[in-house]
Amino acid sequence: MVITALQSHKTCALECQSVTYPQLTCKKDLAKFVSSRLDPEKPIARFEPGVLIKYGRDREEEVRVLDFIHGKLSFRTPRVLYHPPYRVTPPLNPFIYEATGVWYFIMEELPGVPLETVIDEMTPEQLDHVADQLSCLLTEFRSLKSTSIGSVTGGPFKNVFFPWPYTPESPWSSVDEYISYYRDLLSEYCAPDYVDELLACLPRDASVHLIHGDLLPRNILVDGSTVTAILDWEFAGHYPDFWEYARMHHRGWKSPGWDHVLARLFPGPYQEELVNTVDKIISLLKVNCSID
Repeated sequence: MVITALQSHKTCALECQSVTYPQLTCKKDLAKFVSSRLDPEKPIARFEPGVLIKYGRDREEEVRVLDFIHGKLSFRTPRVLYHPPYRVTPPLNPFIYEATGVWYFIMEELPGVPLETVIDEMTPEQLDHVADQLSCLLTEFRSLKSTSIGSVTGGPFKNVFFPWPYTPESPWSSVDEYISYYRDLLSEYCAPDYVDELLACLPRDASVHLIHGDLLPRNILVDGSTVTAILDWEFAGHYPDFWEYARMHHRGWKSPGWDHVLARLFPGPYQEELVNTVDKIISLLKVNCSID
């Protein structure tokens, strides 16, 4: 069934390649689309039937991730149909909403409903089915290994986990370097002993591979208990593998259904200290760097 979905995805992408989409030149051009937003909390609207537009901030990194993963996974992901040209030089602050560079992109709309809307109505058997499919997805992620920690482009991260003006200048060659960078950032706001204690639980021997970074029920589409697509790849990149575990256990997404899925995905004791550490890192940088 997954193979059939992938084949259908490729067919749809080929059919869409011949379509010409109008170019938007300023924020006013978005007005007629914003009224058809699919979710008031997400900057995504329906461009036309079967086609979505995502806008706001600099979207270049997400476009590059979607291009990178296309054809590498057995699960469907949005196919980018059009985006404005990449910038010659990166924006000074990628989190400011400017109508330049890849400030929007057009993608195909994929079937299914967000898992978050149905997960707590599922039977244990259906939840097991969801978990088993996500287990296959995580296995595919682990197969996409990297010798450096950073963007899928081979460069440094460009996402809200490293907010401007503290975005790294280059990728890291080891988990130790990655954790040390966080130590340097956090030491600007926190006592050194606190930072050392906070980061002590992060495993230095973690493997590095593709991570979604926001693999939560809001970004998983389902039809019944069948996973039909994985959405929102703006946080994806090559991370130590503990990052996905911590993000999937985000405390804001605890529910009976999701807890059931996570327990099947990750048998063994719950790594509370690890989850709390990653949440605290993100929270501290967000508060001190004003990334919203």
